[in-house]
Amino acid sequence: MPENATTNENNHVTLILRELSADEKMEYIAEMREKALHDEATAMNAAEKRGEKRGMEKARAEGLAEGREEGRKARKAEIAEKMRKIGMTEEQINSILKL
Repeated sequence: MPENATTNENNHVTLILRELSADEKMEYIAEMREKALHDEATAMNAAEKRGEKRGMEKARAEGLAEGREEGRKARKAEIAEKMRKIGMTEEQINSILKL
């Protein structure tokens, strides 16, 4: 076999190996990119769930606080009505209940 044919064959094999190597690198890069995108989506999902949980906890706490305040107002109104029935003045009622 002529030396030139062997050189051409070697060059061809070298090119194939370079292409395979490049393909492996590209595959690795693609896998790493896919993993990064997956990790990012997972992190975003977890953050969203934490935010929803905090929002629900805050709304629940605010709702309870509003409920307690409304309950206090209703109770004061009941007491004030009973005081009126026994003949107390608005001034006396307000000073006692600090309305």
